[in-house]
Amino acid sequence: MVLEEIDYTGYAELLIDTGINLRKGQNLLIRYHIGGSLLARRCAEVAYARGAAYVDMRLHDLHILKSRITAQAGDEKALAASPGWLDAWQDTVLEEGWGYLALESFEDVGLLADADQNAMMLHEKLQQQKVRRFRDAVTSHKIPWCVAGVPGPLWAERVLGKGKTTADLWRMLRPILLLDRENPSLAWKEKAGALVERADKLNSLKLDALRFTDEGTDLTIGLLNTSKWMGGPEETDGRLNIPNIPTEEVFTTPDRMRCSGIVRITRPVEVRGTLVIGAEFTFKDGILVDFDAEEGRDALTGYVETGSGARRLGEVALVGEDSPIAMSGLTFDSILFDENASCHIALGSGYVSCLVNGGDLDTDEKKEAAGCNTSLVHRDFMIGSPTISVTGISRDGRETAIIRDGKFLI
Repeated sequence: MVLEEIDYTGYAELLIDTGINLRKGQNLLIRYHIGGSLLARRCAEVAYARGAAYVDMRLHDLHILKSRITAQAGDEKALAASPGWLDAWQDTVLEEGWGYLALESFEDVGLLADADQNAMMLHEKLQQQKVRRFRDAVTSHKIPWCVAGVPGPLWAERVLGKGKTTADLWRMLRPILLLDRENPSLAWKEKAGALVERADKLNSLKLDALRFTDEGTDLTIGLLNTSKWMGGPEETDGRLNIPNIPTEEVFTTPDRMRCSGIVRITRPVEVRGTLVIGAEFTFKDGILVDFDAEEGRDALTGYVETGSGARRLGEVALVGEDSPIAMSGLTFDSILFDENASCHIALGSGYVSCLVNGGDLDTDEKKEAAGCNTSLVHRDFMIGSPTISVTGISRDGRETAIIRDGKFLI
């Protein structure tokens, strides 16, 4: 692989200073793909310049994962194998309050489409069980974390067309990432503040449910009395960080027992290395009871068979179709970007941080009793479009138009 020399310095500074908000003396874990090695290197350099004590670089390679799945399919013991130091590693990261930066590459979308999907499902389930404490610490914001994307040549051609380069994609991404601003960090803080204001408006409505209507969609999602809308920054140990760059969403944790209707998935979604296209879901009493897809149905089947929690909702998020990513008119084949162009729902675990009483929910039993879904997985599926309508239904039955023709009215 030939890596194009792109100056990622400003991007790295944004991710370390604003995405993680790294404190002096803090340790940092950077998870990256081969195509993201230049950005990962810049992030490590910036982290050390900011006073990081130690930066742990972890390479994630889907080609190696595919080799493992191919060799170990049908061997549950082999698929469950993991290093014995994982527990000690989780203890260290959590007790010392490390930061976690995930640099996602989208070069290998579709690589695992022909892999044994049952083996993929079993491997993910078994491995997620091993790192459950780390994953829960991330989703509950006990440690600061940030996810960001890395441009690459294959992704550039998928997004922009044949013959386009990484440099072409990077030029297009810079304004979306606010890196064209004089002070990107300040620009992101201002955007984050606007998302907080929108979340506050939604919280003031004291909604009991949301109804989504569009061509092929009529879905009602129940909310909890304890559900709270969030967006933009998160607070960890008294410091604010931005977990997703870019971000355009406000989101909350719904009632795991209340979701009914049919919904059309409007953008491709990568599920275990396979692109799922043209999916449609049917829910009844909170459970996904039927689904189909034009492409990638086997991967979707493997996902929902991970466990009962994979058939219930853990998140509902609202995004205006006038967001910069949606206005680009492009499909990114990346959840990180596409979820910030469209309203979406997530099958899998809920966010306890989006519940007023989330700090008290330290076991799966407590979470489920409180109405929060639990699962080893969490995957976003985009359901928005330029014609979607979202109506809020308050606890006293009053209806409020929240989104019409894809745009916020509040």
